[in-house]
Amino acid sequence: MHTMDNLQTFSYTTTIICGLLLWIFEGVVPFFSGRKSREKHAAVNLSIALINLLILLPSGLLMALVLQESKTVWAGVKALAVPAYVQTILVILLVDLWMYMWHRLNHEVDFLWRFHSVHHSDPSLDVTTAWRFHYVEIIFSELLRFPVFILIGAGIEDLLLYSMLMTPVIEFHHSNVSIPSSADRLLRAVIPSPLMHRIHHSVIRSEHDSNYGSMLSFWDRLFGSFIVKPDIRHMAIGLRGESSPVQQRIGALLVRPFHH
Repeated sequence: MHTMDNLQTFSYTTTIICGLLLWIFEGVVPFFSGRKSREKHAAVNLSIALINLLILLPSGLLMALVLQESKTVWAGVKALAVPAYVQTILVILLVDLWMYMWHRLNHEVDFLWRFHSVHHSDPSLDVTTAWRFHYVEIIFSELLRFPVFILIGAGIEDLLLYSMLMTPVIEFHHSNVSIPSSADRLLRAVIPSPLMHRIHHSVIRSEHDSNYGSMLSFWDRLFGSFIVKPDIRHMAIGLRGESSPVQQRIGALLVRPFHH
């Protein structure tokens, strides 16, 4: 329990510190320049994130209880006769594979896209976009995680460790921080880089139906969804016809899926 508490505290602390630092750096060395009303934009996205916390926090507590009980019936990966650290690595890989598959399903299934498109409708991609998801998508995601994580045999410590590793990566590749192209090339050999994820937020459907990886980039290469292109400085971000101030208000974003 002490280890779990430490992981949870460190995960939350890392999330907040990384998010704040990236938001500051976006103002100093932005990739897409000329952004205005950064504070207003952040307020909308973080308000949506706060709504989702009302789902995520109780779901996380329930997940811990369910996984604790389920391991007495089904051990999953934990039944393999390999060292504990190998089991942990396998669990993290399988969880990240599920994240890839779930993300891809949200693009390929029209009903799921109605809700996931709220995330993609942000015309000003930045670190706060990493937390902008419609609450219905969060509900579906959380419900599906229960059987998937039970099947994998994940423990709550494994999930906290995965979150601690994955969350800074997601914040980073959503951010509007400019990094050298050589650094981006090096990073995308392992993680989804900012270049990769900016293409994923392109207004062009064939481009935003790509680069689905959360923590590791090789799933996109393995399953044929990897795309890069050299010059994206003037690439349009978001969804066509979705960028007006009225459409980007919290209320409009929350009801959007029910009107499309």
